[in-house]
Amino acid sequence: MTLPAEDVLAIQALNVEFAYRVDFGPQESTAELFAEDGWYGWGGKRSTGREAIAAAYRARWALGERTARHLCVNLRLTRVSADEVAGRSLMLVFAENGPPPHPAVPLLVADVEDRYVRRGGQWFFKSRQLTNVFADPGRTPVLPLAEKGR
Repeated sequence: MTLPAEDVLAIQALNVEFAYRVDFGPQESTAELFAEDGWYGWGGKRSTGREAIAAAYRARWALGERTARHLCVNLRLTRVSADEVAGRSLMLVFAENGPPPHPAVPLLVADVEDRYVRRGGQWFFKSRQLTNVFADPGRTPVLPLAEKGR
């Protein structure tokens, strides 16, 4: 099945909005981009449901100011059904505690495996799984996702 251009554009916009909210805030509103039963996983942990995802971002923000920039590229989409699409992309993250400016040193490069679902005519993340490909062993991401994932 071919993916209509309007669906491709809507899913690209969803990915851009995710990065924008994480980088510029409010971070906890990122949870609104997920289906109500959606989940976000990274580093063996997973938060399931909008409230759990929002709580992870609130907990991160409570640790103090953080400057981050997420560059998301090479999105490839595959239709699963009329209202579900699988996606794969790459994410390059720069992040440091405190206000900018900071040295231009990447925190990590991750593979991103997404499932998107259309509900009520709008696309949401059904799931988002990040897997580190390149990471600085002396630095770690600080998003406190909730529970152990699979």
